[in-house]
Amino acid sequence: MSLLKYFQFFGTLAAVLSPTLVTVASLPPQPPAQWESQREVSLKFPDDTKERERINSSLGGGSRGIGVASCIKEDETSEKTSLKALVPITDSSRTIAENPSLFVFVPETTAKSAKFIVRDNNGKEVYHSEFVPPETSGIVKLTIPETVPLEVKQEYHWELKLMCNPTNYFSEENKYVDGWLLRTQLNSEQQKQLDCVRQAPDLQNLLQFPEEPSLFSCVRQTPELQNLLNTVRQSPEQRELLERLKQSPEEAKLYVEALVYANAKIWHETIDNIAQLSDAHPNEWQELLASVGLEDFTQEKLLDCCTAN
Repeated sequence: MSLLKYFQFFGTLAAVLSPTLVTVASLPPQPPAQWESQREVSLKFPDDTKERERINSSLGGGSRGIGVASCIKEDETSEKTSLKALVPITDSSRTIAENPSLFVFVPETTAKSAKFIVRDNNGKEVYHSEFVPPETSGIVKLTIPETVPLEVKQEYHWELKLMCNPTNYFSEENKYVDGWLLRTQLNSEQQKQLDCVRQAPDLQNLLQFPEEPSLFSCVRQTPELQNLLNTVRQSPEQRELLERLKQSPEEAKLYVEALVYANAKIWHETIDNIAQLSDAHPNEWQELLASVGLEDFTQEKLLDCCTAN
């Protein structure tokens, strides 16, 4: 099954990453006005040479001023010299989890400390952790712990900052990326699909024999899930994947759950599930990232990081 199909609503924006927001003191920027609507985005690239140079000199979440040192190592062979959140550009950075995970690309850095902060819609800090960033570039997974459950229908602003200047949180030397999270809920039909996937025995066989009534009666009662699985079986490029999934019930469950999440436009659980399958099924990971304009990061390693201090 191609996850690309279920993120085609990102298609018109696929060449652009989520824009960086600038945080001032303790007050986060205002959240998107309409989480449930897809907004139009228009980008104008500057023709002025000085303006192009100004944009090219920016790193992470802020501009690098003249004479300001950077803890991000410059690499002439790579254009990835800034932090990047692996999220779509649309207002659809949604999660259904109390404790979701975020995926961020971190370039090679000499910083010895990084800070991950989450604030609610009123600017109140609800979570703060500090950890040692990886020495090599790659994608890190940041998880909000069980002690900080996010509330349904609430928006949260998050920020990851490399402390290039460890003594001054607001220093221009520090590099950061930030974004918004909305915790939402599945509708009744989507929840029925997810419950069926989680409860079905021998789920790997569900991909091949969804019509078997004795084992998978819940599938027969959820037409949309049947349609998803039918599309999987009819996709020629997925036949090899199906053969491999039949050997692993755990991987099969992660994959079919991801189909349900993607069809419901729930980004964070989709990428989390597919990340867990990335070693065994790298094509699925690459296809998902490419579907939202993140094709430049499909070959980056998922790093074993990061433990809070």
